Amino acid sequence: MTDDAVKLQSIQRVSEIIELLQEEGPLGATEITETLDVPTSTAHDYLSSLYDLEYLVKTEGKYDLGLRLLDHGIASRDRHAIAEIGKQTITQLANETGEATWLVTEEHGRAVYLDYALGEHAVQTHARIGTRSYLHQLASGKSILAYLPEERVEEIVDRHGLEQRTPHTIDSREALFAELEATRERGYAVNDQEAVEGARAIGKAIIVGGDVVGAISIVGPANRMTDQQLADGIVDQIRGAANELELKLSQA
Repeated sequence: MTDDAVKLQSIQRVSEIIELLQEEGPLGATEITETLDVPTSTAHDYLSSLYDLEYLVKTEGKYDLGLRLLDHGIASRDRHAIAEIGKQTITQLANETGEATWLVTEEHGRAVYLDYALGEHAVQTHARIGTRSYLHQLASGKSILAYLPEERVEEIVDRHGLEQRTPHTIDSREALFAELEATRERGYAVNDQEAVEGARAIGKAIIVGGDVVGAISIVGPANRMTDQQLADGIVDQIRGAANELELKLSQA
């Protein structure tokens, strides 16, 4: 194995350890060794190095993610102009609607939650800042896909597939492209219990200089986010918020 191949394998192994601890941690060295199917000595070397670099912490003999990773994540988020400028917009939108509002961008073909605000009647879902989700399952994600070049959408589907999270989730290319066309025609996307059963959402892409830089969404219980309520004002509210954010970003 060449030196470059060894280095690449090491990077992949570190990534596997971090992802495993994020999903399952804290874990003991033996559990990590067995799950990743690596020699005990190799696992100990990686864990010791990550601990010495302060990327991991150790409590009662088990390893977990350290807060140094949080510092990297916040620094990355804050470099997105949409995150820095969009906080006030989504907070105002949450106050106006009473629901949860989210600020989302796309990275490597996945939706990444950058920030959120909770209105008076908001119901929190599984999402949190930093969560990476499938674009086709979300109103914000579909609104982003609708304004990407078709070949880029094809690349994303080829890479990530169309996982069906609920019985309502789009799971075919034909249905997805039909939905993206409908999204462009009405100017916003709807998530009808496609990510979480019992929850609906509306999403609007943020487009600056012809490029999709992200999206905002309003999420609430299906009994409140009805088609009638969308028509009665929520659509106009998210359009106004998106327009305001686009203007701010174009002047930044």
